[in-house]
Amino acid sequence: KGIPTRHMPCLYASVDAFVLPSRGEGWGRPHVEAMAMGLPIIATNWSGPTEYMTEKNAYPVPIDGLVPVKEGAFKGHLWAQPSVSALRSIMRSIVSNPMEGKKRGNCARKDMVEKYCVRCLNRIVEGRLKEIARKIREATAET
Repeated sequence: KGIPTRHMPCLYASVDAFVLPSRGEGWGRPHVEAMAMGLPIIATNWSGPTEYMTEKNAYPVPIDGLVPVKEGAFKGHLWAQPSVSALRSIMRSIVSNPMEGKKRGNCARKDMVEKYCVRCLNRIVEGRLKEIARKIREATAET
């Protein structure tokens, strides 16, 4: 059944870090939520989360390569193979240096608030729509 959305802030607030080594993500909503809560995140440095994860605001886990998906809806595609040794090392570093984790978590929150707030995203979309409209006007003026 899962955890109700309204309980997620409490869950995030009850942990010291967010860890999600995955083979691939779209945007990575849980990553963004955890970062917005000021948590250091440990996540695979692949796919959607690479748009907002940095060495300053997260702990990107390198990949050991790409592996083919053998069955299911994504058969024929490639998945990331997160480095288990790097993941282990990063998790140990947060345990041994929690202040560094808090520092990255604070940076993560700052980045989410400053770069990914609703107003921020609206400005990005508005700018893109204006650019598309300009290109359409130019294309129709040429014909």
